[in-house]
Amino acid sequence: MKVVLLKDVKTLGLEGSVIEVSEGYARNFLFPQNLAVQASAQALANAKEKKERVSAKEKKALVASRKLADKLDGMELTVTAKVNEKGSLFGALSVKEIVKAIKKAGAVVEPEWIVIPKPIKETGTHRITVDLPQGLEAEISLSVEGEV
Repeated sequence: MKVVLLKDVKTLGLEGSVIEVSEGYARNFLFPQNLAVQASAQALANAKEKKERVSAKEKKALVASRKLADKLDGMELTVTAKVNEKGSLFGALSVKEIVKAIKKAGAVVEPEWIVIPKPIKETGTHRITVDLPQGLEAEISLSVEGEV
């Protein structure tokens, strides 16, 4: 029996895929859980239309991510933090503070996109990577200045 998947099914395929499954599997598992519908002309047309919408949406997201990556790449930020007499920070610089500094510079990023190789506990210049959606990356130069 040919079916069109309505949702991603780990063992079968992605949403919108047309696959061949046994009639019992389709009737007893896929149909009751609204994971698939029987492949008809209408179902195939709906799946194709949905794929086109998703594709257009992904293209827009990729363009937006590229613009953000271009804006962030090479950005130089300065953050001021409290330090002790040796020049070390009292605590590591948090991702929230970095996100706030990026926002102040005119870009908006999610905290989970920030990649810090090791905790920033000293003043100086540090390299930070921003992993953007769609597999894009940007590198930021972060200058940490101390204030007593």
